[in-house]
Amino acid sequence: MNAADIIEQYGRGVPAIVQSTKIVDVCEYLLSCQAPGTVILSEYGEVKGTLSQKDIINASGRLGSSVMQMVASDLVRDLVPACETTTQIIQVMELLNNTASEFVLVTENGEIKGMITLADLHDLLLHALTEEDEAKPDKPQTAAAKSAASKQAEPEASDAVPPTPEYEEVRTSA
Repeated sequence: MNAADIIEQYGRGVPAIVQSTKIVDVCEYLLSCQAPGTVILSEYGEVKGTLSQKDIINASGRLGSSVMQMVASDLVRDLVPACETTTQIIQVMELLNNTASEFVLVTENGEIKGMITLADLHDLLLHALTEEDEAKPDKPQTAAAKSAASKQAEPEASDAVPPTPEYEEVRTSA
């Protein structure tokens, strides 16, 4: 599976905003399109970088609420994590891991074709694991084991032992 397959399966466009957009409006936009980040464009449509929700949160932690009055170009990340449509999924995972980004842009001949997010990869992995589990055949039981299982009596309610909790209780002293 390659990057083109992933963007085809998820069919998401690439969120983009102009660099003069206020951060408060960027936040509103990211929430409305449920994207982890956006591409920042110049007034002429040139890609200037990216800006993620994480970038905004980190800046807010450093600078406080004044961040909301800043513009996208004040926080833009120049490094744009990107891969070609032919890039294999394992390489996309490595790129996300090595850049600490929440998304990777997918390009073809220099043109942005889509965006792959951490959530997309997480969903793909869960789907693959589910399919793998469903494909495994049940373990064959011998006739003797089936017979023994059917003859087993159900324990009475008084004989039942409560299950042991799988956690330790945390006790606080008063």
